[in-house]
Amino acid sequence: MPDLRKSFLVMVLVGLVAVTACGVGANPVPTLSHDFTTSTPAANYPTAMPTFTPTPAALGSLENPLVIAIVEPSPSVEQQAAFSELASLLGGHLQMTVVGRFYSSYQELELAFQRQQVHFAWLQAVEYLLASQKGLATALLVTNHLGVTGYGVQFLGHSDSDFTPYFDVGSHSSTAEARVALAQLSGLRGCLTEDNSLAGFWVPLGYLNLHNIPTLDPVQTYSYSASVRALYIKGVCSFAATYAISADPRTSSEVITELPDVIEKLPIIWLSPPVIPNLNLSFSPQVDLTLQSRVSDFLRDYARSDAGKAQLSLALNYEVAALEPLPDLAYNPLRELLEASGVRLADLLTD
Repeated sequence: MPDLRKSFLVMVLVGLVAVTACGVGANPVPTLSHDFTTSTPAANYPTAMPTFTPTPAALGSLENPLVIAIVEPSPSVEQQAAFSELASLLGGHLQMTVVGRFYSSYQELELAFQRQQVHFAWLQAVEYLLASQKGLATALLVTNHLGVTGYGVQFLGHSDSDFTPYFDVGSHSSTAEARVALAQLSGLRGCLTEDNSLAGFWVPLGYLNLHNIPTLDPVQTYSYSASVRALYIKGVCSFAATYAISADPRTSSEVITELPDVIEKLPIIWLSPPVIPNLNLSFSPQVDLTLQSRVSDFLRDYARSDAGKAQLSLALNYEVAALEPLPDLAYNPLRELLEASGVRLADLLTD
């Protein structure tokens, strides 16, 4: 009888062990690889609301007009009216809202370009070089002023000196390259205007530096007529540099009336190409090709009429004979010369 009890107890223990073993297999202990992110009910988070981004008004609409600008610190009433009328005529042609804006300084205009508040602008050469350097504007049209679309510089010498003129009066062009013609100025002192002048100072220095022609520190005369007079009387400087092509300061009334033989006394040693483009019209990168073409076509056609020339000249405060296409690469010779001169473009901005 005791043996039967022992057998029964052994069987019960074996059964309990088996049941425990099955429980362990069915409910394994959680491990660190378990994803606990689903343990928090999604209902605890607020539902995200869709964001609303307003669609900008179309360019040329009342809310987003096409803006054409110019730097003019103190425009006259007549110029303001003419500029506004020009914008209105352009708008009528484009079937868009176009407004004209004046900016008191290039810095203000540049900020407007950066903020995409200006789409077209009339720019002087230095203003354009600065804007294009920063990718804010690209040249589209250039004004024809006094029959040319750009101007250059001329180097003058005194007839009593031993200079060889490399200039043909008949064709009004140089007969040698700058490096050849200007080499004879090495070691001499020139009369230049002032250090914020393109044609009167930095472009002439650019030609000399570009061709490694050393000269003495220049005499600053502060005007072209003063440079001509100083060279004429001798003893101040050995050569002078002035603007050229569009006009000649030797023939200005304030010079030739006092010095009637100035043309013979101060011959041209060398004349540059027209490396300084006139006032241009440039566009912002945000303006598409189609709109560029439409604006260009209208303005060029408008400038062919006498009324159009007069309107443009008054609006820009600059005599306009015509408008012609102008690519950005037309500025490369000027860029090269100013880089050789060592000038900071910002220092050439006039107040």
